[in-house]
Amino acid sequence: MTQAVLVAGFTLLEYLRSGRIFLELIATIACYVILLRPTSAAMNASYLFAVLGIFGPGMAVITTGFIVGLGDRPQNYIVLTHNVSRDAFLLGLFFAAVIVTLAMYGILCALVALFNRATDLTLFGWTLATLPLILNTGLVAAIALLLSPPVLSAGWRLFVLALIALALSSNVISGPVIAQISEINPLLVDLLRAIQTILSGPLVPVFYGYQLSVSRAFDSAPAWANLLAQCLLLLSFLGLARYGFHRRDLIFSV
Repeated sequence: MTQAVLVAGFTLLEYLRSGRIFLELIATIACYVILLRPTSAAMNASYLFAVLGIFGPGMAVITTGFIVGLGDRPQNYIVLTHNVSRDAFLLGLFFAAVIVTLAMYGILCALVALFNRATDLTLFGWTLATLPLILNTGLVAAIALLLSPPVLSAGWRLFVLALIALALSSNVISGPVIAQISEINPLLVDLLRAIQTILSGPLVPVFYGYQLSVSRAFDSAPAWANLLAQCLLLLSFLGLARYGFHRRDLIFSV
């Protein structure tokens, strides 16, 4: 863990020197100006966390891509030869991406708190609603790390993306499309629905976590169970990324 923290610190320094963090700052300020700036109508907490719940994971995708780009360079052979394990290197990239993303989230929250605070939100409620949002941010960062070139080959990345697309396709593959498939063979419809159900199962905690952020309904056991499910899912994706990184020959991009 100490090595991972050191790698994260080194990566963050490189990230600051590269100036890429200004892209995240611009995106954060743009989100505030476009969606969260003061208007004639008072902003409520549900709307605030509906925006933040999309902003966090979206920023995680962008930031993780940039961070992995810094990690996927020949210079990092030197880092790995100085008694830094592959696990520490991969976790360091993940920690750096999450830290930058949460920093942007904190800046956006500070802007809202200073200039357009939600009228029906307390500090305690804000903290509770942030918990599932942070876990979703970490989950998306872990998925982006898993789908990065150093971890998976192009073929495996396409395969995983196809599985994710199929898991999210229940609202797309419906109506006329299902009717046409049913005309060919009704069994294909049952098979498709079964596959969609199986693949979408791991994504349920992500969507429920988003709903928890918006509703802040933490007065039930399923809400806290979902937080645990998000943690386990995060560990699972990190474990898959670790497995993929160990299985590949270490060839950084030029």
